[in-house]
Amino acid sequence: MDLKKILRVIKRNPRRLLDATRQRITGYQPPIGKACITKLEIKTLQTYAAKAKKGIVEIGVLDGGTTREMALVADVPIYGIDPLIPDSMDKNLQGATKIIQHNMSFYKHFFFFQAYSYDIAKKWQKPFDFIFIDGDHRYTEVKKDAHDWIPLLTPGGYVAFHDAAPVYSEKSEHVGYDGPITLINELKKDNTLTYIETKDSLAIFQKK
Repeated sequence: MDLKKILRVIKRNPRRLLDATRQRITGYQPPIGKACITKLEIKTLQTYAAKAKKGIVEIGVLDGGTTREMALVADVPIYGIDPLIPDSMDKNLQGATKIIQHNMSFYKHFFFFQAYSYDIAKKWQKPFDFIFIDGDHRYTEVKKDAHDWIPLLTPGGYVAFHDAAPVYSEKSEHVGYDGPITLINELKKDNTLTYIETKDSLAIFQKK
């Protein structure tokens, strides 16, 4: 490809130059796979991921799309937990180890656990001050994630629940799922947490 063609490609898609430069310097690979999240939710996740000083836990990794977005701004260990089974709300969604590895190949401090979150919680000892709960969305299961993991969260740390409210920042029919919606309404009355904000379907709390 001659120089003029290269410049035309860069002009049409400047991100290709950014990705190529980043890949050469850090080993970063452009993302592949699925990530069910809005731009506003990504921005919000990154805001809290950037605050983390000890570690980040993500329950429900899928293909590592949201994990990657957090890793772009984080400087702490990130722990992803997912049994890689069909999604509780959409059986057509299922993550894959190879895609997760691809999406997170640029981040040296990523650790993936292919397991159920409740099993990992029983023996967890690593500190973390941000947790993103986006696993099984049935009420009893998302409540168990909160019950198991919030006590392990560092005081002052943040917890984010996905699919807990309607999306409003872009055209979407997604109104959230009953499980997370019911749970966050209960947690707003929990005196161990402070409700911070909701951005699209992402609800944020801080542990006291």
